[in-house]
Amino acid sequence: MQSVEKLQSALDALNTKRSQIAGVGWYLQHCWLVQVKPGGNARTNRKYWQVRSRQPMFDGKKLKHLKPDEVEDYRAAIDRGQQLKQIDRQIEQLQQQLEQLIGKTDSSGSLSKPHQTPPQNPILSTESLQKSLAGQPQSTVRFNDLAEQERLVKEVLAKSQELRDAIKKSLAVSNCLRVRVTNVRNRHPGLQ
Repeated sequence: MQSVEKLQSALDALNTKRSQIAGVGWYLQHCWLVQVKPGGNARTNRKYWQVRSRQPMFDGKKLKHLKPDEVEDYRAAIDRGQQLKQIDRQIEQLQQQLEQLIGKTDSSGSLSKPHQTPPQNPILSTESLQKSLAGQPQSTVRFNDLAEQERLVKEVLAKSQELRDAIKKSLAVSNCLRVRVTNVRNRHPGLQ
């Protein structure tokens, strides 16, 4: 069985890798490319490209016809989406292993609270952070029991780790949005 520190460092490494991939550019999940022959009474046999999806993503439709110069952009976006999906699965497995390991140490008495996973799509605003901190007592607390003090320290460490992870993820989302805006401005110079 792996130690908590090893699992946590592997989890941090995967989160960093995920934010790097998401920061490269836009991505598509649950999509694939197909090359289709025209049907009906079309007068050409030349194939064209489509991107298809399981869910309606393209203006409420499940497929979109692509121009030849768009194919590589969509192929790269689909590859990034597949990488992110695989990393998300690995992160979920590591979180489950970490929870099981912490649950086992919890039954032995060294910890008293299971590890909480950070929210999946955390975009923090300063108002929500201030509201969440406003309800926390700011007074000093004296402990008579060492186990209670240890529990509170571990709880604070877990919360700070959640906040760090949320900040990393929101930074990745911000970088992704910045890249998208830059791409739109480059394609449409009249918007500047």
